[in-house]
Amino acid sequence: MFANFLPFLRRSPPPDSESAFVREVTVTRHEPRSRRSEMLLLGGWILIALKCVGTFWMVRHYAMPFNPWWIVLPTLAAAVLCTWVYWRRN
Repeated sequence: MFANFLPFLRRSPPPDSESAFVREVTVTRHEPRSRRSEMLLLGGWILIALKCVGTFWMVRHYAMPFNPWWIVLPTLAAAVLCTWVYWRRN
């Protein structure tokens, strides 16, 4: 199966003079951040902190043969990414 590249070889028609100007500018206000969402995010960070502390304690207490950072780092990376996306959305 071959793609049809012929439309890419043709030149597009020159734009008319009216389409070169901006016709309208619309400014929309961002909605304020939700207090509920921020509390949910804070609750998630508290649970993640408890998980990290629990992971370090369990690995040390039960002498598991791996480093606890293998569990903690991906969790923290995902949490930081989610928090960054939330704060950068506006």
